[in-house]
Amino acid sequence: MRERTTQRTDSTHVLAAVRDLTRPELITEAVRAAREEVAGTLPHLLDELVGEDWARRYGRPVRRSKNPTKPKSRFLATGNDAARLLEHLYRHGADRTCGPRIQALRQIVVHNYQRDAAGRLRWRTAEK
Repeated sequence: MRERTTQRTDSTHVLAAVRDLTRPELITEAVRAAREEVAGTLPHLLDELVGEDWARRYGRPVRRSKNPTKPKSRFLATGNDAARLLEHLYRHGADRTCGPRIQALRQIVVHNYQRDAAGRLRWRTAEK
């Protein structure tokens, strides 16, 4: 940097990183962030909900892969985990005390999933 010059901030790299985050990665990262938020504030609520499979799925940040294995089942499993977490917090009255990550997860689930006539969670597609 030189003296008396204008400095330019460019957020292009940030926008590119956000754009690269796909919907399944967004859902998975939202569940991971919400779980971490609950673990930091109300860890006893996760005792009966979180198991070894949760640690495997949400224990580390999502890595983007070019050829995901069984993506549809992964999307549904993540959506079901998100719904279970939100319902569990609601049942225990913790949804009112939770912070922005829980609220973000709730919005992400509403935007990306829908319930069918039988009450099962379905991945929302562009035509729906």
